[in-house]
Amino acid sequence: MHRFFKSDFFNFEALRLLSFTPHEGGEVSEFLEAVGRIKDRDFESWYTTWIAETEKAEALAVEAERAGNRAAARRAFFRASNYQRAAQFMLNGRSGDARILSDSENAISNFWRAAVLLDSSITKLEIPYEKDIKLPAYLHIPHPSKRLPGKLPLLVNTVGGDATQEEITYIFPMAALELGYAVLTFEGPGQGMVLRRHNLPMRPDWEVVVGKVLDFALEYVEACPDLKKLIDTDRIAIAGSSVGGYLSLRGASDRRIKACISVDPFYCMFDLLKGRMPGFLIDAFSAGGFAADSTWDSFLGLLKWLDTQTQWESDLSFWFLGVDNAADMFRAMMRFTFETADGAGFLHRVKCPVFVTGARYGLYSEPEVSTNRIYEDLVNVPEGSKLKWIAEDAGQGGLQSKVGSFQILTQKAFAFLDKSLGIERRITLAA
Repeated sequence: MHRFFKSDFFNFEALRLLSFTPHEGGEVSEFLEAVGRIKDRDFESWYTTWIAETEKAEALAVEAERAGNRAAARRAFFRASNYQRAAQFMLNGRSGDARILSDSENAISNFWRAAVLLDSSITKLEIPYEKDIKLPAYLHIPHPSKRLPGKLPLLVNTVGGDATQEEITYIFPMAALELGYAVLTFEGPGQGMVLRRHNLPMRPDWEVVVGKVLDFALEYVEACPDLKKLIDTDRIAIAGSSVGGYLSLRGASDRRIKACISVDPFYCMFDLLKGRMPGFLIDAFSAGGFAADSTWDSFLGLLKWLDTQTQWESDLSFWFLGVDNAADMFRAMMRFTFETADGAGFLHRVKCPVFVTGARYGLYSEPEVSTNRIYEDLVNVPEGSKLKWIAEDAGQGGLQSKVGSFQILTQKAFAFLDKSLGIERRITLAA
């Protein structure tokens, strides 16, 4: 496959952004000009380049808006939003950088200016979580011309470890709206604006978060007569990618979830270190007593000095896990697992249909220790109700989170959801 950068990290993130072009999240010429100016492994170069592209797209959006060109304004505002989201992405490990919050807020503003120009409808929601903290969410309803007969199924789309609900809109929600699904996206602890505004760390028992989201969603629909007539609360599915794939499986243990799409998840987050640290050191930490906590800080510091990707990943992990040293990061990662103290495993609690995927060229986890193990542990999901897809070709879904192959992913995922939720559809041509 063609490469834009020598480093795997920058090349992957560039391809990730390019993947949103079919859904108005980018323009090919703008992308090519930008990657031609970015210095590989240089975070500031990445940031300043995408901010420059943001400003260009914003100017085009305002110009189209003034001219009354709805479609052009929408596309340009979406691009401006996505470019600015991508710009601050490389700053994520440095949570004290004021640009992270301000750029994120502006990216959301541009996203909203675009989203209200879609044919589908979108509503901003705030989901009560803990104390005064509310989780930001969007409820998408398809245009009447795209709706299915009867009530609409609802897809709950959870964010992952480094994405935002604005970014994931270009994947499952856009495809879902074309197919007549309603969609609820949200950001939980350790994600998006919840992390940026409140520094609230992610929690491994994501089923608790999903439970609160479902409680709110059902009450919200019940309280709105139009939505009560429109949304089928007995047909709710959940989806997520990478870290979000793990989180979606945790959420799928809730009996109100009737189907789950888990894209390239891990079985245990601590396994992700296997591509970053020598195996004997991972085993030593797992066994305990090998070295003082400060020793692990020194070792991680060396790895960060040697590798840009490790630097970014570890800084981000400190932030969204709510820790300040390497040993605590490792311990926190160990808690994000489907293993349980009683040996039964968490996944035995999942009983709804599950589509789980893997990627041969994933950045983090080999399918043999993630996808296959998850599939085998879904012991209470009948064989005919669970599906495994391990993509072997980079151009056909073999990259992490199916980057570069989102349309292939959504085609397969919604075929599974349609079957699991009893939806039949056919193509009819106008006479």
